[in-house]
Amino acid sequence: MIKTQRIIRTLGRVFLIMLLIFAVTQVEARGKKKSRKRSKQKATVVPTKQEDSLNRMALMVLLHPPDSTQQSGDEDWDSEAIDSLVNDNFATGHIFGYLKQPAFSGDSILLCLVDSTRSFAMPNLGKIISPFGSRGRRMHKGLDIKLNKGDEVFSAFDGVVRFASYGRGFGNIVVIRHFNGLETYYAHLSQIKVKAYQPVKAGELIGLGGSTGRARGPHLHFEIRFQDKPFDPTKIIDFDSASLKTPQLWVSRELFGKSKNLSTTGANGEKYHIIRKGDTLGKIAKKYGVSIKQIQRLNRLKSSTVLRVGKRIKIR
Repeated sequence: MIKTQRIIRTLGRVFLIMLLIFAVTQVEARGKKKSRKRSKQKATVVPTKQEDSLNRMALMVLLHPPDSTQQSGDEDWDSEAIDSLVNDNFATGHIFGYLKQPAFSGDSILLCLVDSTRSFAMPNLGKIISPFGSRGRRMHKGLDIKLNKGDEVFSAFDGVVRFASYGRGFGNIVVIRHFNGLETYYAHLSQIKVKAYQPVKAGELIGLGGSTGRARGPHLHFEIRFQDKPFDPTKIIDFDSASLKTPQLWVSRELFGKSKNLSTTGANGEKYHIIRKGDTLGKIAKKYGVSIKQIQRLNRLKSSTVLRVGKRIKIR
């Protein structure tokens, strides 16, 4: 009887030891698997000091092609001030480039968006499904464009790729520094087709649409930033006509103000409203003191028409 009890106790101890070893092995295996996954996701090619120096020397040449059409009296957009905006804080190992100095100081500056040697292209022709602005308690610092997995995504302006890798929340993301100091962000890509320091032209393929990172379904998260400060892309891009609203941009504190249900006035005094999430014809009519029928008539809308977020409609 005593021997039987000892044998049972011994077997019990052996079983507990084996169970403990198995548990430790599983924890280590999971840790290695997660470590490999993180390293695969966040891996990015960081150039050596010599490569970085050569890349920086070539950077300004790539961003400043000779403009044969510029007249002697034309304003020189490629000034030293603009050069510093382009070349400073060109970090290829971080999503946000301005790590060593504060972001935009607030001093107004005029930037040229396009000229005779540099153009503009839509990153994707999909509809805006989520605009720039507040999302409850947090800020949506870009806008979301609907697309399907595998749809092509293009560079909006000429520039040089500063970051092209996986970023937390953003998923696969490409960040492009443009010749005027602006940066555009393209996130949640399924595939990245460019690498850091690669020059790109407006309309050039940089990746394929997807839903990597923190994303509910395939879409393109698109941002425009100046010295890491984001502003509403619809302030310079008309997503309905797929064109720029202006060839130049005044960068000031007002540019980074929160976007609201904005009303705009046309050249002949017409009143327009930019549709935001949650808008209805009834709400818009009440806001401006007009009838729903008037809005429908001016914009040729039907009762069944779905209001597209970001679209501009005529009020009066």
